[in-house]
Amino acid sequence: MPDEISRNELFDNFNKSVNYKDEINFEKHSMNNIINETVEKAINDIVIKIINTKTILTSSKNVDEIAKICEKFFQDSNFGTFEYIQKTGRNNFKVVHKSGDNGTKFLGKFFEKIFKTCLKNYSYHIISNENSLCVIFR
Repeated sequence: MPDEISRNELFDNFNKSVNYKDEINFEKHSMNNIINETVEKAINDIVIKIINTKTILTSSKNVDEIAKICEKFFQDSNFGTFEYIQKTGRNNFKVVHKSGDNGTKFLGKFFEKIFKTCLKNYSYHIISNENSLCVIFR
C-alpha cells in the first residue's frame, strides 16, 4: 500500500494548478516584445550550442578554411546554400535559406559569433532579408 499512496501523491501534485511567482505586467511589456525576446534568447542558445558542439566551426582563423567549413556545415544541416565570394578588397559570405525571419536571425547570430571568435581582425556588415543573409567583410 505505501507504493499506492506515493503514486497518488505524485499524481495529486500534477493535478494542482500552476502558480506563477511573477505575473507579466502588460503595461510595461507588450506581447510582441515578450515573444521577440524569447525567440532571440532561443536563437542565441542554439548558436552557442552549435558552436560549442561543432568546434570545427571555430578551429581556424583563415577565411578560405572557414568558408569551406561553413559551406559543409550548411550543406550537412540542409539549412540553405552557402556561397563565398571574393572581390577586390572585400569578401562576402552569402546564405540563401527557406527558414524565414527566424532563420535570418539565426544566421546573423551565427556569423556574429564566427567573427567574434575566428575572424576578429575583420570588420563586417550584415545585409539580410526574410530568406537570405550576406556578410560583407574586409
